[in-house]
Amino acid sequence: MSADLDSISDSSDGFKIQSRWFVPAPRGSVYAVVSDFERLPQHFPRVARSTRIISRDGNRLVIDAEAASFGRFFPVVRVTINAELLPDEGYRCSTFNRTFATAGEEELRLSDAPGGTEIAYSYAVKLRHRWLRPVYGWLVRRLGLRFWKRAYLEPLIALCRNRDDVA
Repeated sequence: MSADLDSISDSSDGFKIQSRWFVPAPRGSVYAVVSDFERLPQHFPRVARSTRIISRDGNRLVIDAEAASFGRFFPVVRVTINAELLPDEGYRCSTFNRTFATAGEEELRLSDAPGGTEIAYSYAVKLRHRWLRPVYGWLVRRLGLRFWKRAYLEPLIALCRNRDDVA
């Protein structure tokens, strides 16, 4: 369950986070969980407090969500997500954090790996308010990736294992 790569780079108006993770489960099982935006709060309660699909057009979704990106000690944020599902391959989406007026581009791609599935994850966030840059940078570097591994990756592995046990 170790990350193959964790990278956080600065840009003039934000940050880009990149990571690679391994899940010991078939790609189809992983995709079934990561693409189920309706059940994010049940699957990943430490990350998603609520989700509501506003519209769906084929593989394109507009989602209203309340999320906790850095854990329970930080405010829940309201996010609009415009997602495109990439069947059996992952998803990509644009996000707008209405609480802090940040915008992001997120992509989660799945590929077969020996013994399971590799996830290539990236998130580029633009911060409208310059005062947020040092705070956000510190949070991501100190807490963000560590929190995401505990709150997202660990439950994902358990959910996929349970799916495979049932199948």
